[in-house]
Amino acid sequence: MKKISLAIAIALTLSLGASQALAQKKRGPGKPTPPRTAESCKELQGDQLEACKVLGAYLDGWKEQKWAEVRKLTHPKTLELVANAKKNLGVERHRMAPWFWAKETYLLHDWKIESVEDADLGTVVFNLQEKSYRVEEDGFTEDEPSSFLTGKFGGKWYVVDRRGGGGGFDKTSITIGKKGYFDAEKEVAPAKATEEKPATTPAPWTRPE
Repeated sequence: MKKISLAIAIALTLSLGASQALAQKKRGPGKPTPPRTAESCKELQGDQLEACKVLGAYLDGWKEQKWAEVRKLTHPKTLELVANAKKNLGVERHRMAPWFWAKETYLLHDWKIESVEDADLGTVVFNLQEKSYRVEEDGFTEDEPSSFLTGKFGGKWYVVDRRGGGGGFDKTSITIGKKGYFDAEKEVAPAKATEEKPATTPAPWTRPE
């Protein structure tokens, strides 16, 4: 009788352990959705098209966790901020370091462009709807608004910044908050200096005869 009871106890323990292991196993984000860049950018032209190609490659790289590609498309000065975060905090805890958040917080699963706006200093702002996989909840969130700022630096387009909540970027956040980030800023400065230069030089005073 004792042998039977022992066998039952062992079976129940193994069954409980298997159930707990099954419960703890997460589904994960699954297979990344297909690339969206070509479809999302096809109606755009000029700078908006060029900026869209870069942002699209950035977002599709994010979904696929191709972090080397994502870094390459991130503005150099933004990467400096990420490096400073690591220096100060010990980790790359920055909103423009998606590789950090993918480990324990969230990973982009899909995206859709809602609107595109030309902004100050030749920048382009993209307002998106995102779908993300949440690690702790082991589930997905739908239609999360976000805004991305893109700009040209050293003749190349980069992804500069992201704001959750779809707040966008106003003139001050671009011209002051991102001072030194864009090629167009260098083009504006000489023109402004020319405008401020006096049009004529007063003739020297001479004593009347």
